[in-house]
Amino acid sequence: MKQAIHSFSFQRLFSCLFLSSSHAFPMPPRTLSLDLGRTSNYVCKSCLAHLRPVTNQPPQWLARQASTARSLRSRTRKPATELKDKDPDPAEIQRMLAEDLFNGSAAQSNLDIKYFSENIKTSERKSLQTNEEFSEDSTGLDHEVLTSIEDLERRMLDTLKLINTMEKEGKKEKAAQLRKQFKTTIRAQYKGKVGPEGETYGVLRIKGFSGPRYRVVEDLNIFLAREKVLEKGVPSHKDLAECWKFYSSARKTLALDWAKVPREVWDFLFMVLSFDSCDNPNRMQHTYVLAKDMQAAKVPLSDSQQLLAIEAMFIEGWETEAIDAWKKAVITIGSNKETFTPYYELGVRMCALHGDVERAQQAADTLLRSSHPPSPRIIIPIVRALAAKESMLGEAWERYQDMRTLLGGSMTIEDYDEIIGSFLTVGAVEQGLQAFVDMMFSEAIDIRGRDRLPMVVGNHFFTGKWLKRLIGAGDLDGAYKVVTYLQQKGIITAPVQLNGLIAAWMRSGAAENLEKADKVAWQMIQARLDFVELRKRESIANDNITLYNPKPNAINEKQELKNEVEPKCLTRATAETFSLLAENYCSRRLHERLEELFRVLDQAEIMPTTFLMNQLIRSYSQANETKKALNLYSRLADEIGVQPDGHTFLTMFNSLSVNRLIKRIPTFTEHDVASARKFFKDMVETRWEFDTPELFGQLPRTILFSMFKAKDWVGAIVACRAMRRIFGFHPTDALLVELMSGIGSLQVKTKRNTLRLTEGARIIENFKHGYRKDLIKQGHPGEEMTPEELVEENHAVFEQIVYRKAKVRQVVPEDLNKWVGEVSKEMGVYDIVVKGDQEAISECMKFDRQAIMR
Repeated sequence: MKQAIHSFSFQRLFSCLFLSSSHAFPMPPRTLSLDLGRTSNYVCKSCLAHLRPVTNQPPQWLARQASTARSLRSRTRKPATELKDKDPDPAEIQRMLAEDLFNGSAAQSNLDIKYFSENIKTSERKSLQTNEEFSEDSTGLDHEVLTSIEDLERRMLDTLKLINTMEKEGKKEKAAQLRKQFKTTIRAQYKGKVGPEGETYGVLRIKGFSGPRYRVVEDLNIFLAREKVLEKGVPSHKDLAECWKFYSSARKTLALDWAKVPREVWDFLFMVLSFDSCDNPNRMQHTYVLAKDMQAAKVPLSDSQQLLAIEAMFIEGWETEAIDAWKKAVITIGSNKETFTPYYELGVRMCALHGDVERAQQAADTLLRSSHPPSPRIIIPIVRALAAKESMLGEAWERYQDMRTLLGGSMTIEDYDEIIGSFLTVGAVEQGLQAFVDMMFSEAIDIRGRDRLPMVVGNHFFTGKWLKRLIGAGDLDGAYKVVTYLQQKGIITAPVQLNGLIAAWMRSGAAENLEKADKVAWQMIQARLDFVELRKRESIANDNITLYNPKPNAINEKQELKNEVEPKCLTRATAETFSLLAENYCSRRLHERLEELFRVLDQAEIMPTTFLMNQLIRSYSQANETKKALNLYSRLADEIGVQPDGHTFLTMFNSLSVNRLIKRIPTFTEHDVASARKFFKDMVETRWEFDTPELFGQLPRTILFSMFKAKDWVGAIVACRAMRRIFGFHPTDALLVELMSGIGSLQVKTKRNTLRLTEGARIIENFKHGYRKDLIKQGHPGEEMTPEELVEENHAVFEQIVYRKAKVRQVVPEDLNKWVGEVSKEMGVYDIVVKGDQEAISECMKFDRQAIMR
């Protein structure tokens, strides 16, 4: 008994320890919770102490049938006089009971065992009839056992406190390892014990498949036994993916004997694979396959599982079969109060999608007239199905009005969006606009059937809000239908709104949307050209007669040849329209289209913008037409007066041959030195500021690497000193290592590049070590360096890198320092680098000091 109680307490305390961790471990079975339906080898001390000497006739509870094992051997009875002289042997009684329990003969015999509890002082006996009474009486412990349990509890609580302390001190790995050790011990002891009760819950497992041939089943069992599956009740993306991976691999093997798969495993797989989450995009397909397997295994599905299986069948393409199964389940699932509402909601959705609008309306009416809480939003699928048929558009509008009446003030913006989308999808823009008006205005404003929209609706502000909402929701086709409808009503969409639609089409990346964006943008350009030509004619005419051009300029002649009956866009293009097309053509490397766009820009009498200039220069650089890029830059910047910005100079530095060509050509490299110095001079003299952190990181890095590649060592020193003052630029440790080892060392991860990086870092450390030794010689205390001193150190190390690189080319540092003044004049930073003129520095500064201080 002491051993049993000790085992019970040890298991109970370990379960308490595991429940305090992040993953609660199932409670092991209680040893003392005896089931009276089974025999046991336990005999209480009270019964053994008060057993009376036996008579010649054995008691009835000993006159039992022979078990299977005991019937194989003969048993000889001792004389009655011998039994009378001595008490029964308790060990013999326990052995006999255990033998019966093992062979199962007690369940087949008429053996009647009764348990009693006796008070030692009063000699009063009490019969124990139920498990609860036996458990309650069995909790009495003697002093020795109680002391052992208390000592064990104290040690386990100390261990728990130690683990919590280790976690607080940051030793989470050791604490997790200790918990895992205990879990493994208990897990191995109770592995495979599965049941609905919490006491007997263990590891889900499919038995009966062992050996190398059934490795896939073993992999599934390993997944089912994981501790972290369904952490906090929600499966992770990895759990969802691996659950289907292991189950799909084991399906063929399990099909050999479906009966070996426990019901608990089926329910667990169904719960995981049918989990509704954005991380489970193939939810319905997996649910459909699993439901078919459960049907093959003759495992009955619950009502909720049947509903989900029917929906999965419908989505997987078996629409008729799914609707037939839904009809058959009306008596079972449809009459259950727990599944009544989801049953009819599923029927409404399926029938509406299948085109059986009449049956969908019947199901919706049944649901709305029932005693269950109605959900008027179930009418939305019916509205969508009715609106798909032009002849039933009026009925769809009536059903929408019914839903609006039922919902009242609880109708949300999302509900209106569903209704508007249903009408716009089928081209019923007028009904969609009326629904949007109902959403925006509390009073009733009816716009249907009018040739002219009321002023509160027919204006750019109101329609602009609708277009913005449609574009933001991703309904781009619906937004374009709205644009066409408004134009028919005499409302020309504002360019900023139509440019937003074009940009959204381009961002989608779909070929169809790109074609639509290109088509609408060129129609806007054509409208701009027509406007410019009309303006010229009006300026020539002596009177104020408005002339109409019967032959507009046809930029896209293909549209005329198609003779498509489509409304012509009347919104005129702006500089933003050209910028959108230029960026799109440049990213798609359509250089010829970009050149055509730039030629039309002049005809449209729109001034080139900096953004357009940057895109065209970039396109010329991609097409290896560097001379045209330089000529364009010079013409736009010097002649037309387009103001370059930081992105312009970043594009110009990237257009140098050292940044484009793999093999360096000496003549090109010499030309790049002069070009880089000129770009730097223009960059310093032009007024602009950094607008993005990305530009601040890319531009200085590109300048320094361009000069390193072109072997312009003096230009690199001058550029770094100048950028420190006008950019606030300071080389980082990572940039220094990259400059020392070469730009190619970070592009591809190879063994050679790794060695180059390691060697470059070692050289940088040597430079810093030497710099700090010189500081100590000059009187530095040698303690921790201030941020300003670290910045000075990195600039000194940068120049040491330049000297080292130049020395390889037989250029000594003294010669480099002699040329700094001359090169700084060429680069336009003599007053900044050599003289240190604060006024010149302030004029050329490219960042906002106050913004940086904030």
